[in-house]
Amino acid sequence: MLKKTLLFFLVFIMISAGWGLVGHAANEMTTDISDEAYYNQQGLSHFKRGVYELSPQQRKKEAVQEYRLAIQAFKKALSINPDNAEALRNLARVHAVQKDFLLAAELYVKLTELNPYALDAYMYAASAFERAQRYDDARTQIETARSKTTDPEIIEKLNGYLEEIERRAQQGE
Repeated sequence: MLKKTLLFFLVFIMISAGWGLVGHAANEMTTDISDEAYYNQQGLSHFKRGVYELSPQQRKKEAVQEYRLAIQAFKKALSINPDNAEALRNLARVHAVQKDFLLAAELYVKLTELNPYALDAYMYAASAFERAQRYDDARTQIETARSKTTDPEIIEKLNGYLEEIERRAQQGE
């Protein structure tokens, strides 16, 4: 009888410990998700302060510092979840505002890989490539976006944007 009681007690302890570990793992996952959102939100706060408050006041050094903090926060969110489209989009925005167009374009391309039907990401990538004077890459982004839709209005707008890219490429802007 003592052996059965002892065995029952040990099994009970092991099951209880297992439930505790499962609960702990669930808490860890929840913490990571909330941390991911926290760092993205923190990055947005720094970005918005730099763009909307400091830059208009010609406080460039302070704005650049806010952008650095935003980049750190977005990268931290992406280290928790590399597929966080919102943090990736926000990181690209910071680089575009800082006129690091090639890096912004590369981040927008990565965003299109996460969501191949995010037509706006193709547009932003094309715009950034164009600003970096990488016209062929800009054209490729627009053409890819065009292949992702059947909406005639959107296709017409994309065709117009392709014409603009061609014009600017010829002018060497």
